[in-house]
Amino acid sequence: MEITKLLSLAADEEKNAFDGLFSGAGGIVGIVLIVTGLLIIYIGIKVMRGYSFMPTLGVETVIEEDTYVEGTATLVSQQKTTLPDFNGTGEREFTEWTISYTVGGEEYTQTIPDDGYSKGDTIKIKYDPKKPDEYYLAEEADEEAAEEADNTDERKSRNSGAILIVLGVIVIVGGAALVTM
Repeated sequence: MEITKLLSLAADEEKNAFDGLFSGAGGIVGIVLIVTGLLIIYIGIKVMRGYSFMPTLGVETVIEEDTYVEGTATLVSQQKTTLPDFNGTGEREFTEWTISYTVGGEEYTQTIPDDGYSKGDTIKIKYDPKKPDEYYLAEEADEEAAEEADNTDERKSRNSGAILIVLGVIVIVGGAALVTM
């Protein structure tokens, strides 16, 4: 008789998909999930606004252009160096140019890689007036700055933030489902 009594009591109870999942702690777990979801949404909003949780990210040593003076250099001569191919099949030719520029009546020469130049071409450079032998190619710096402007992390940050917000909403819905049982 005991078994039939237990079976009849079990048949009277409401069936739920989460029965026995948390052994009566579903409400507490649901509240924890709701709070966690709210935190995830908060972090998602911060990320969408550009906040970085890694303070060193994006911090790089950049040459201060304020102290470097713009000038022009002339391509004087071309040097070709033959190197063995890394695949071991033949040789590769590496081309460099010697550039010349004058600062304060003194002539400086430097070597740069070939970028489709011709002898006699003039290129923009920026040099340190205190140490004129320290320079960089102004044209390449301008191109790199333009590429960096195009490839900002803003879009990635917005996408990551949106994903976190959606994840937070899903966690909140799951928590609410557990609380209402």
